[in-house]
Amino acid sequence: MLKMFIKGRYFYHVFQHRHIELLQQDCLCEDLKARLKIKSTYHNSKAVELGSLI
Repeated sequence: MLKMFIKGRYFYHVFQHRHIELLQQDCLCEDLKARLKIKSTYHNSKAVELGSLI
């Protein structure tokens, strides 16, 4: 049961990372692009961290 929960969190962070990366590519505002980069980095690091537990 715990493994399913961890997998769910992993896929959530992977989805968010990819979604934010797409938003960042289309963004014109440099301020917003910088904030999206921070969020993308966070979700990527969490996905990597949870990926090692799977």
